[in-house]
Amino acid sequence: MVETIEFDIQLDVQGDPALDIYVDNILYTHHKFTATLEFGNHELRIVHSGKTNQTPEQMVDIKSITVDGVNIQDILYTDSINIPEYPEPWATQQRAEGVVLEETVIGQLELSHNCVWRLNFTSPFYEFVMNHVR
Repeated sequence: MVETIEFDIQLDVQGDPALDIYVDNILYTHHKFTATLEFGNHELRIVHSGKTNQTPEQMVDIKSITVDGVNIQDILYTDSINIPEYPEPWATQQRAEGVVLEETVIGQLELSHNCVWRLNFTSPFYEFVMNHVR
């Protein structure tokens, strides 16, 4: 069985980052799109890249994600993960000073480093949402 899901991703973007949005491995070129998905496990992924030491102001803030008209902000805080790519030489300097840089950050919606942000979910989507409000 399949369902068609409408995604609306609201982002606050500073600078000119490269942003790719995927559901599973399908690239979507707009922040509002429809995906037809088989019932089962899926992944929404946002890849933020292109930030360099010359573009320190560049960042992306995920303001909200609405799926089929339902704002899933609370789910983002508990179920999403961000895998940052820390810049060099900054990361090496931080580690040398004893700072532990998180490899995976749960619920982080401010993407200040190049990174891969992920939200695993299941379809049918309404069941996924209902399991979070129980």
